[in-house]
Amino acid sequence: MEFFMALFIFPLLSFLFGIIGQILIKKIYIVVGITFLGWFIATFTIFNESFLIWVFIYSLLALLGALIAGAIQKYRKK
Repeated sequence: MEFFMALFIFPLLSFLFGIIGQILIKKIYIVVGITFLGWFIATFTIFNESFLIWVFIYSLLALLGALIAGAIQKYRKK
């Protein structure tokens, strides 16, 4: 179950948080920073140190979601 969550559920949550965070906060690096900090804290409180590689992957997915949402917002303003 943990493997399924690490491969499907958590990446989807990070991507969606990137999109929603970009819409609400409108600052890409703050959204990615919050995502990174949340997963980083979860690494040492819930998971173990081997989860740290996933923290970077999930942060990149949040960045991708925020960039896509930002591009759509810019396109809709024109």
